[in-house]
Amino acid sequence: MRKNAVSFDNYHQTLSQDDIKDLPDILQKGHQFFLEAKEFYHQEPEIWETIDIYLEQLNLFLSSQEKKNSNDAAVDFLKTFLNMHNSVQSKDELKDFIFRLQKAVSNKKITKDDRYATHIEQLQHKLIKQHNEMILQDQVKIFINRKWRSQLKRIVNPLPDKNLSGLDITTPREGYLFTSFDQQPIASATPTFRLPGAMGELLGDLEKFELAITIEGDQGGGKTRFTYQLADAFAEIGNNVAIFTLEIGGKSDLITRMKDEYLSPQNRNRISRADQLPDGYQTISNATGVFDVIIIDSWNKTGLPSQDFDRLRKQYPDTIFIVIFQRTTQKTIRGGTAPLYDAGINIEVIKVDDTFQNNYAVTTKNRYGITGVKYNISTKEIIRATNDVSETEPQTETA
Repeated sequence: MRKNAVSFDNYHQTLSQDDIKDLPDILQKGHQFFLEAKEFYHQEPEIWETIDIYLEQLNLFLSSQEKKNSNDAAVDFLKTFLNMHNSVQSKDELKDFIFRLQKAVSNKKITKDDRYATHIEQLQHKLIKQHNEMILQDQVKIFINRKWRSQLKRIVNPLPDKNLSGLDITTPREGYLFTSFDQQPIASATPTFRLPGAMGELLGDLEKFELAITIEGDQGGGKTRFTYQLADAFAEIGNNVAIFTLEIGGKSDLITRMKDEYLSPQNRNRISRADQLPDGYQTISNATGVFDVIIIDSWNKTGLPSQDFDRLRKQYPDTIFIVIFQRTTQKTIRGGTAPLYDAGINIEVIKVDDTFQNNYAVTTKNRYGITGVKYNISTKEIIRATNDVSETEPQTETA
């Protein structure tokens, strides 16, 4: 991407002959006017104004061209990646593709402002991870999940313009939006997993893809304690877990007490912590390459907008995000309620009394299990419904 806009002072240094050759007719005329009138730029107000208008339009055109070229380069790589689906690739072939992609990024052929930058980052992350895991393998079969594959197909093969004549909209197409109810459903190939013990009963059978969990609740209810229990449960089944303890400094004695009380000794080597985000969103982004589960306590301390919560979930669909959101005095989460809609599971922590013995977490939304399940944070057990006769049977009133 062009580092500096074209100005009167840098015109000849910044604008190449190839740039000039590709200009449309109206800007070609502006270029000729510039060459003929530039010596009067600082003397004649009308010439100064006309040249400035030309430079403004020139920069808009060059910017649009660079963005178009960037989009084209991204689409080419996405198309190549899509063609890898269900194919066997060698380690050297993956390495070559990754190298070419990184070269395109470093040469600014693809930038972070590109329309498809998120997809490019996602495929780059996945292929680098796959390549690094091929220690004893020379070949691997590439499989792109159906949801992402459909998104990539729409990018590399966009539907024709609606105004084109002769388009038969009744002809079935692969990936068509609607499916008849009388068709045999296709069984999902997405694997599920379940956390051990009561935590598994609380959350149900989970799918890792784009899994995000929000935690909110009463002050002093035990939100942080509950996240440490979640960290232990995820580490128990082999996940590497990162906890951003932004509410509590790393030197706090509370961190040590939380570790001793809630993290099993055999799981601690899979759980790490940090108490700051030196590069904000990028710090979290970098952590996704190392950890399977990222816990943030709390989002409000990140300084990031709430929209970045869903951005993380979409950009890193194979990383599980568990985030605490603080409440306002009106008991709504700070920064807006969008994360509650984006997450697959919403958990509310209820403070019953000051003893902490009766505080519990309850699922208020759960795409993977039953809502309303209550989990006692102190005992780490599911709270069972009581079968008290006074609540279940009508009473006969005596005079």
